[in-house]
Amino acid sequence: MRFVVFVLLAVAAARLEAAVLQGVVLDQESGNPLARTTVSLIPLPGTEANTVTIRATEHGTFSILSVRPGWYVLRTSRRGFATAEAGQMRAGRPGLPFEIGEDKQSVFFEIRMLRLGAIAGVVLDENSIGIPEWPVNVYTVRKPIQRIAQTKTDDRGIYRIGELEPGSYIVRSGEGLLEDGAPLLPTYFKYGTALQSAEPVHTRLGETTSDAAIRPVKGKLLEISGTLNGPGDRAVQLTVVTDTGRRLVATLNPPNTTVTFSVSNTPPGLVDLIAQGTDCGGYSRVTVDRDMEGIRIGCGPLRPPNIVWTVDNSYRAQVRFPLLVRRVDLDGTSPAKTLGAREALVPGHWEFFAQTNTQFYTAWIRSLSGEPFTRNDGWFGMDLGQYPSLQMNLSQHPAAITGTITTGGKPVSGAPTYLEMYDPEANDARIRLFTGRADPAGNYRFGGLAPGRYRILSSFDFDPEDRSLMQRAANLTLHEGDSVSQALEMMLP
Repeated sequence: MRFVVFVLLAVAAARLEAAVLQGVVLDQESGNPLARTTVSLIPLPGTEANTVTIRATEHGTFSILSVRPGWYVLRTSRRGFATAEAGQMRAGRPGLPFEIGEDKQSVFFEIRMLRLGAIAGVVLDENSIGIPEWPVNVYTVRKPIQRIAQTKTDDRGIYRIGELEPGSYIVRSGEGLLEDGAPLLPTYFKYGTALQSAEPVHTRLGETTSDAAIRPVKGKLLEISGTLNGPGDRAVQLTVVTDTGRRLVATLNPPNTTVTFSVSNTPPGLVDLIAQGTDCGGYSRVTVDRDMEGIRIGCGPLRPPNIVWTVDNSYRAQVRFPLLVRRVDLDGTSPAKTLGAREALVPGHWEFFAQTNTQFYTAWIRSLSGEPFTRNDGWFGMDLGQYPSLQMNLSQHPAAITGTITTGGKPVSGAPTYLEMYDPEANDARIRLFTGRADPAGNYRFGGLAPGRYRILSSFDFDPEDRSLMQRAANLTLHEGDSVSQALEMMLP
């Protein structure tokens, strides 16, 4: 009995001596506390501890109890603000790792967060008067461009779109009719309806890039019409999608099997028509360059994708991994989600990502009917029909990169590491960016890599938009099964 009491007292004493991590999260601009901010304590590789995530109090303060000895990174995140880390050189940069020693009782951190960037401007008519309630869209610069945000102007024709990561964007007004019925076409900043005339707008953390004035071009908007067919025993909705947004244009209610639809004020260009009901769907993409009628779209029965997993082209392999999917329409990409076991996908363009471990990489994915696929930053995309069948082919010979990060001959504990896969034939365009942290001894590792061209560097002041910085990185060409050792010197600002 005395032995049990002694053990319990020893455990209690150990808990009392465990380190306590405290701090406060503040707004960089005002100095006010940021209540309810998410705070995460993340162990470096080699530290035997789990990530701890809590929320700051209404006063912006936080406490993490019983922190085990080891090396950590402290990270905060909040909507509308750039993710911050304790000890970062500037907003948006990785923070400094820190050590919790055996004898350390408490540590205090003050973390200041900066708001994400924003773009502001005005939509003007021919007399430089603001047009109220007019749609404005923001797109990525990297082709194929994708819409990522939208808003409407206020009563003075002024707009503001926030929560933008630092970088370059394309701004474009939407289509519509003025008070006298005059049609306006979607128009890019700084002028024109063609993508080649678009002038990128650059954003930085904590700043609003203003004066992005758009003067919409007058032109002809078009009308498309046709019929929506359905099974008659369930409701079906028809959505029309352009690169400026989407509209629900028709609903077919049972017991009817047909309904007509008409869509006015359609801008010239590509148009997606998506029919969707319970366990049924349909899809069609048309090029609209004139008024069109007689378009027919149905809502046919759907089946979950038949997915065949192979390893090195062998059908005998019993390997399965969670599969992420996301839909790509003209107006942008939907959030990624895990594909359910019996989940059916509405026909259209979908992208797939296999969540493999470091022992495999996705070599390719294709439709069993022989349709081509595309690859984009680790995602494989293709157009699916009513009864999709896919083959996911994995390779069990991934490449790996290991090494030690030093500065002045000394290892850098927890050094941030950036590995870029790029395409030298496409003006060194980035395909995918991997990020990681070295362990306390400065050792890093990237595994599960596909063959290709890579660049790697380590820096506490890395800017993903700075392409000149990547020119100073170490260059590697990886083949299947390669295990490459690459020592890195920390890049100093």
